[in-house]
Amino acid sequence: MPIYEYYCGACHKRSSFLLLRVSEEIDPYCKACGSKDVKKLISRVSVPKSEEKRMESLLDPSKFSGLDENDPRSVERVMRKMGRELGDELGEGFEESMEEALNEPQSTPEKDF
Repeated sequence: MPIYEYYCGACHKRSSFLLLRVSEEIDPYCKACGSKDVKKLISRVSVPKSEEKRMESLLDPSKFSGLDENDPRSVERVMRKMGRELGDELGEGFEESMEEALNEPQSTPEKDF
């Protein structure tokens, strides 16, 4: 099932159309403003992996290169990478949780005197 994407020249938004067959024809329009001034975009191709292959790829140590568990931005990058690998969104609250974590004052380790 192909997904075709179009860019609107009027409102600059992107619209996607899922077709059940390649032979199916559509009259593209902007889903945001209704304009017919749309241009077809070249989209990325996605090749689905089996669940086993996705889980296996997460075991690759290179997926964690550059991870600093004391740096929230570093953890965020790894979490996003893992989410993409699993083909899942990270959930509604992920963005807010990461913003909160990034804006929290960093604690410094206590020193023994």
